[in-house]
Amino acid sequence: MTIDEAIVAVADFLQPLMPVATTIVRGQTNDVPPPLPPSIVITEVGKPQYTTTRVTSGGVIQQDTYLQPVRLDVQLDFYGLQAGDMSGIANTMLRSGYAVENFPDGVAPLYCSDAIQAPLITGEKQFEARWIITLSLQYNASVTVGQESFIEVGDVMVDPVDQTTPTE
Repeated sequence: MTIDEAIVAVADFLQPLMPVATTIVRGQTNDVPPPLPPSIVITEVGKPQYTTTRVTSGGVIQQDTYLQPVRLDVQLDFYGLQAGDMSGIANTMLRSGYAVENFPDGVAPLYCSDAIQAPLITGEKQFEARWIITLSLQYNASVTVGQESFIEVGDVMVDPVDQTTPTE
């Protein structure tokens, strides 16, 4: 699982819960204007490792897989006249068993903050409704590397030794 796949899982979870025509995008992308409301912007805000990395050996295939359980914190910005309701719906569903059942394998919601209002002043000096929640979820990042090993003995040459051990 990658961070990109975890972000897509969040977007896929939220989309059917939101009003029709709600656009969901990933934040902090260059040269991309913000979507028109109603919309949700998902931005990664933290990725602490909270356990020790585990390793599993591949045995015959000569690979080791390192698994790092990661807590991914994402900020969900809800924009538009319905932003308060949208953040409330997301908050309710992310804190329920529905979330656990509807995220894909390998991604699990851990907890979700309360929604806060954080109005945005646009370039036209107009206030835009914005509500924010922070979602923490867990996914397992893995890295697989080749492992050198000794499997087969090749030709062996034995040189006789002409040495005797002195006895006392």
